[in-house]
Amino acid sequence: MARSRTALTLMVLLAGTIACSDDPVEPEDQLTLQEATDLLEGYRQLITQADPVVIAEAVDGVVIECPYGGQAEVRGTASDEVVGDTARIHLNMAVNPNACEVSGNGTQYTLSGDPSVQENFSLRIVGFFESVDISGSTTGTLAWETGDRSGRCGLDLALTAEPDLSNPDSPLQGTLTGMLCGHQVEIDVADLPAIS
Repeated sequence: MARSRTALTLMVLLAGTIACSDDPVEPEDQLTLQEATDLLEGYRQLITQADPVVIAEAVDGVVIECPYGGQAEVRGTASDEVVGDTARIHLNMAVNPNACEVSGNGTQYTLSGDPSVQENFSLRIVGFFESVDISGSTTGTLAWETGDRSGRCGLDLALTAEPDLSNPDSPLQGTLTGMLCGHQVEIDVADLPAIS
């Protein structure tokens, strides 16, 4: 009897020690839908710079300055093929921000790759521009900070679009749909930064 009481006492003490030694894990901050959209806008400004400042050459890519400080490594490959009257162009990029400062809708975010974001883009042209289709995807995870908040934002977005050559102010018509920082979204690409 004394032996079982001693064993029970040791088990209780051990359980208490384990429970006390575990540090409680704070839940990550979550972005609202508007904040997530602002983060995406800032990230898009990074990858749509027409003349980015190149800091260094990297394997299959470059390291560029971010719009408000920090840097990002951008690696990519491009390919094209012509079959009959159809031409296809494919672009694949890996974007790895590092303490990269961006701004969307007036809110500043510091982004880091977790580990990177994959950008895939395909353009299909039939005949002499009789039909033009654009598709793509944005997938990966970004670690973010804004003010005293921080967290992770998962991206799993699909692009479907077509050019509108009659409208120079909004030359691309289409949508980004999927998951953005835990939110189901359908975003008009005309509302996002284009190459500037």
